[in-house]
Amino acid sequence: MGHKIGETLFRNIGLKIAALVIAFFVWVGVTNTNNPVKTQLFTNVPITIVNQDAVADIGKVVEQQGNGTVTLRVTDRRSVLSQLARNGSDFYVEADMKNLNSMNTVPLTVTCSNPQVTWDKIEVLPSSLSVKLEDKVEQTYVASISTNGTPATGWEVGSSSVTTGKNIVLAGPSSLMRRINQVVAPVDVAGLSSDYTLSSVLKVYDKNGDELTDAQMKSLEFKDATGTVIKDHTVKVMVDLWKIRTDVPIRIRTTGTPAWGYRVSSIKMIPETISVAGTDEALAELGDELTVKDVINVSGAKENVKQEINLEDTLDQMSGLKLISDADPSVEVEVSIEKNGDVTLDIPLSDIVVQNRPEGMELVFTPADKISVSVHAMEDDEKPLTAKDISLSIDLSQCAEPGSYEIPVHVTVPEGYELAGDVSLTVVSANQEAATEADQG
Repeated sequence: MGHKIGETLFRNIGLKIAALVIAFFVWVGVTNTNNPVKTQLFTNVPITIVNQDAVADIGKVVEQQGNGTVTLRVTDRRSVLSQLARNGSDFYVEADMKNLNSMNTVPLTVTCSNPQVTWDKIEVLPSSLSVKLEDKVEQTYVASISTNGTPATGWEVGSSSVTTGKNIVLAGPSSLMRRINQVVAPVDVAGLSSDYTLSSVLKVYDKNGDELTDAQMKSLEFKDATGTVIKDHTVKVMVDLWKIRTDVPIRIRTTGTPAWGYRVSSIKMIPETISVAGTDEALAELGDELTVKDVINVSGAKENVKQEINLEDTLDQMSGLKLISDADPSVEVEVSIEKNGDVTLDIPLSDIVVQNRPEGMELVFTPADKISVSVHAMEDDEKPLTAKDISLSIDLSQCAEPGSYEIPVHVTVPEGYELAGDVSLTVVSANQEAATEADQG
């Protein structure tokens, strides 16, 4: 029985082997068709430099040449390649400074987190890292803090500081250190409504205002003022929020005396109020108004004195107080100088009696809200005058046609007073239909 089984197994052995070989090649063919071997490139894979102490011991530091990345050419089955991240994050490329040769190049090694991709399937381009050994230079910079975003309503970033101190010590290649201009700690303060400590990744800028590249940053060592290494270039920033107070009146002072027979009649400012942010203590000390440091000299003046002042000069002397962000610190001041017995009154346009207003015409007045009228008292003992004591009227009959007109204003003053100067309004007249079409356009 066993003899017959053996004869059956070995009968036509040549044909059976041939069939097995054919089946193998058919399997290989099907496999190559459905899961072929392909080559894929992974670009901008970063290089990690290790064992830099090998050159630090001789007082040198490594300056990378190039952009600090390589391209990997990986050849493997399509099914394996499809498992790899397109950004190359599955690969780790290393340059060990212990392997630095006399040509100042370091061979690169690469590993893949996917065990199916072995080293013999990876080609590194270039295969080595070129470096430059330079003297190590150390320098201290004051970290400036930049904020992004807007805190919650009613709050403003008042002060901010790096918790380990404002000084950041950088050490790196001399050629790179000569180009560094500024160290910045950026933080996002959007929506903050209380004091907060935020993480910040330091940025370094050169003298052209350009941010250092990743490769250049890897050439630098970051330490705080105590010499402690700052890991991952990350520091903590304490952000203090200040309360905002709006509509704070501005107070301007004058010095000196106008010319004989003249006086200061009024002080006008644009703007008349400002918004500030401050600590509770500073806002309490501020009170109800901001008294400006600048004093306007009116000595010997016979006409109005105009001056532009900068509020920052005042606020810089007040601890814990500042203008809100994006506020214009400039204030335009006009001190009105009038003859004794003269008075200038601001009268709303709504108080002017309008005569012969043309129908079908759109009228625009300049000034748009109020008009100034200067009146002279015939005697020094005349009673004080108010806006209600004066009546104004204007005849708009000539505005029946489109155009720009300078229209005199008729002013009636009480007995004992006279008009100190002519009063007029600029009126621009346009057909209502044309004005409506222009607005819609």
